Amino acid sequence: MKFSVVIPTYNRQNTLRQTLAALVAQDYADYESIVVDDGSNDGTRAMIAQEFPRARYLYQQNRGPAAARNRGIASASGEIVAFTDDDCLPPRDWLTRLADGYARYPQIAGVGGGLIAPAELLATNIFARYERYIGSVVYHVGEQESLGGFECPAGGTANMSYRRAVLEQMHGFDERFPVPAGEDADLKMHICRRGHRLLYVPTWMIHLQEYSWQRFRRQCYVRGVGRNYFESKNGRGYPSRLKIALRAARRLADLPLDLARMSDRRLAFIKLADGLITCHGQWVGK
Repeated sequence: MKFSVVIPTYNRQNTLRQTLAALVAQDYADYESIVVDDGSNDGTRAMIAQEFPRARYLYQQNRGPAAARNRGIASASGEIVAFTDDDCLPPRDWLTRLADGYARYPQIAGVGGGLIAPAELLATNIFARYERYIGSVVYHVGEQESLGGFECPAGGTANMSYRRAVLEQMHGFDERFPVPAGEDADLKMHICRRGHRLLYVPTWMIHLQEYSWQRFRRQCYVRGVGRNYFESKNGRGYPSRLKIALRAARRLADLPLDLARMSDRRLAFIKLADGLITCHGQWVGK
């Protein structure tokens, strides 16, 4: 079973280098790496040519990660297309674990895993801890394998794979999303609506992103903008101003309970900020 690992990138030469080095160290032999550069100007092309000559390098001019992943799918030769990001470190047995999932469940459309911050940041950084909290409580990403449809924890493109035939049948990712947020959930939804099933396996991608207030705020806002398009496309219509305001009010109403049940009360306030900033993104993005 051959894998094609697709990595969209934009001006992250340093972390991309670590991602590619981790792929070189995989204990699974039958794979190719495809880097789709979305217009970088930080020397990414030269770095790959010099340090990772076996990686396939494709270039496009600022069309976004959905288009970059589609470019990678179109160029893939593997039966399975795996996705990760340019700020992620796959474990050495990542592809082996994914391949084992396909071998045990020949009819499934995709296999994916989880995303976690480096251990030192989980111990000291509240935003890294919040990412872990959301993954486990909201998305049910944990240590238990799970097989299912859209409710399956697998699906985020930092740590996901699909059969290439399924991706081609679905015509890849929707490039019309106004921001890079929601296109992975959208693809997952449409795959599962066709009756396909997915497998989550507890293999963890180390997330090397910057864990800061500025980045957190930006991610929440972009998620809100993308959510509008996701909801309108998938049968819910664009949310009204009233609906967005009610969502924000519910986030405020959740605060006392969150403060009571969370051992680290800071997580409750970050959860509130997440909800309110996401609602702001929906409000402004209408």
